[in-house]
Amino acid sequence: MEFVGVVVDDLEVGMQRFSEVFGTDFEILDMADLDIETEEGVVVDARAPQSNMRVALDSSGIFELVEVAGMEEGFRNIHFRVDDMDEAIAHLSSRGMRLVRHFVVGGMREAIFAAEDLYGIRVCLLEYAGDSLGAAMRAEPSA
Repeated sequence: MEFVGVVVDDLEVGMQRFSEVFGTDFEILDMADLDIETEEGVVVDARAPQSNMRVALDSSGIFELVEVAGMEEGFRNIHFRVDDMDEAIAHLSSRGMRLVRHFVVGGMREAIFAAEDLYGIRVCLLEYAGDSLGAAMRAEPSA
């Protein structure tokens, strides 16, 4: 498991609270500043990444905080890092999980599956090189 996603109303307040409780530092990623290439899956998901959202990743790699206007605060998703995105998508799809969205942000690929298929849990897969998700998202897309 890579990290847990949480929606917060105010990113700075959320980072302060999570830092206070868990002693972790955060790095902010503004999705509007990143090049996002998106492919829709078989199910529409209003909670999928949007260009107007802001994201903070904690240095320990446990939490992703997401600020999206109008979205209810609380648990958002679980991310798993995979070595082969296509194989992982095929594996989950063969077990009845429906792909919501597949996209590339810089050097990172992500696939999101419908929460309704696993007790309300949005499963997200991540594939990227290196140790830093933030650095991978800011990198030039892989050829």
